[in-house]
Amino acid sequence: MSGKSLNHRYIPGLDGIRALAVLAVIAYHFNFSWARGGFLGVDIFFVLSGYLITSTILPLKGNQLTVSLKKFWIGRFRRLLPAAYVMIVSSFVWTMLFHKELLHTLRGDALSSIFYSSNWWFIFHKLSYFDSFGSPSPLKNLWSLAIEEQFYLIWPLLLMIGLYIVQKQSQLAKVVFLGAICSALVMAILYQPGADPSRVYYGTDTRCFELLIGCWLALVWPMKRLSSQKLSTNHVKKLNSMSFIALTIFLVSIVYVDEYQSFLYRGGMFLFCLNAAILIACVCHPVSILGKILAWKPLCWIGSRSYGIYLWHYPVMVLGTPIHEIGNPSYWRVAWQFVLIIMIAELSYRFIEMPIRKEGFKDYYRKYLVFNKNKWESISLSRKISTVMVPLFLLVFFTGMTGVVGEGQESTSSSYPTTIKINGDEPTANLNDHDKQPETDEATTSKEKEVEDVQQTETPKQDENDVHAVPEKKEFYSGILAIGDSLMIDIAPTLHTIYPTITIDGKIGRQVSQAVKLAPNYASFNQPNNAVILQLGTNGYFTNDQMDTLLNAFSNADIYLVNTRVPRSWEAKVNEALLQKAQEHEHITLIDWHAAALNHPEYFAPDGVHLEKKGVEVLTNLIQQSLQKQN
Repeated sequence: MSGKSLNHRYIPGLDGIRALAVLAVIAYHFNFSWARGGFLGVDIFFVLSGYLITSTILPLKGNQLTVSLKKFWIGRFRRLLPAAYVMIVSSFVWTMLFHKELLHTLRGDALSSIFYSSNWWFIFHKLSYFDSFGSPSPLKNLWSLAIEEQFYLIWPLLLMIGLYIVQKQSQLAKVVFLGAICSALVMAILYQPGADPSRVYYGTDTRCFELLIGCWLALVWPMKRLSSQKLSTNHVKKLNSMSFIALTIFLVSIVYVDEYQSFLYRGGMFLFCLNAAILIACVCHPVSILGKILAWKPLCWIGSRSYGIYLWHYPVMVLGTPIHEIGNPSYWRVAWQFVLIIMIAELSYRFIEMPIRKEGFKDYYRKYLVFNKNKWESISLSRKISTVMVPLFLLVFFTGMTGVVGEGQESTSSSYPTTIKINGDEPTANLNDHDKQPETDEATTSKEKEVEDVQQTETPKQDENDVHAVPEKKEFYSGILAIGDSLMIDIAPTLHTIYPTITIDGKIGRQVSQAVKLAPNYASFNQPNNAVILQLGTNGYFTNDQMDTLLNAFSNADIYLVNTRVPRSWEAKVNEALLQKAQEHEHITLIDWHAAALNHPEYFAPDGVHLEKKGVEVLTNLIQQSLQKQN
């Protein structure tokens, strides 16, 4: 490889594409209903990264790359690492001061993010992109930057080897495209409908096809060779038509696609990235009308700061939003968070990203971070602030990483019983011993007493003035079965008190796909004059076929579907699907827990998922009232 400098060609329209992509991602994370497919903005970034990086180092002729590996990697590190590290340290310090309950997960997330391996960290620790108890990690958005950094380390070497072996770029393009197809096939094979898609969502192996499509585009549509003199009028019209069609497909996908559609992981995402490649190719051409439109200054401004916006938007959202508002955005909160994100991104762009990119690490360090007490009075205010704050932040960060500072109370799934069965088997509650948090003897005794001795619990007395009190128990069905997830574990003792012969099977983290496999064990309840209560959907969405299979297993009984109130993006989709099933079948009744709990965060534990005593009372009361009305 030669030591020549990078050959840049600035295309303002690409900044416009970046702006649309990052705004789509932000809208998705704000849980706007019209941006269900906003996560696809990351796919745009991947394709664009593959195209631009390959274009800048690809030779016009021959097989010798334009820039040395050392110079390329240093340039990438200057561009990406400083701003990301500032965000990681700042988020960690803020968490230490105001959200200590997140420290137990944030330490590992921060360490993996520093070494750009957070996507695999999340996979190995089974941290869902679409799910987590309590507030999600404020660093979860760094999974995509980890994939990009891994790509930047490996791709120049592969490109150099490929050009040496294949010689012709047209032949190499075929090999790269074949590699993209193989990656998409791995995604399709590993994906399981109705299960959490995070393995295929985070994996470098299952997402590299997006980057490779961008690399392929650079080989077949070299940016440096594009000229308006080589196209006929007819070709210009076709190019402009294709550009607007591709943009329309992108915008329609943002509105109508969501992360639970099986098609997305079985070729849909691959097709979306091909469309993104067409859009980028058209915008890059000098004759593109859309390229001129996307070069609108406000879009270019956002696009040029898209890296900082992407870095900071997620920690600002997570650390600035109460748990009960996650999944149900408050527009005034969204407004001030968006303003804050833009302000921080601008500061990052002006004082971190651009200075280091232009001056390098050493000059930036000397200019902003070297302390000279003899010149204190003469240095600028910004340098005074940085001189004081940087060491202080680093001290707090390393103190927190080493575990010197204690953590706040953890409210996660590990604090709860993992399973409970009543009447179907002996009443049991199995705790996850290696994960559970320490409790006082009094708290442990109380929990064991509540779960293991449910058959000896006395019926709570009803206060005449308490509208949420559990009504006097009446049993009309010859048999009642209740299957659910962690909320079923919470209400099991009270349900058993009301209906002593009820059979309850609850398991934390249970999804519909797991309940389908469980249903044959309770085939005896598929009879008239039996009731089946299904409380599922807290942990994720399900396919229509999975729900139909579960409901068909109890087609002769009266089925009661408890909808969900969970601070997650799938809440509305789950509730919509449950309502549709209740409307389709006369023997299915919807219990509207969502409406009862929507404006009552006091019903929930600090994680926003599990129930406090008041929430248990209200939910069990709703279930009892529904069973009585049916009879």
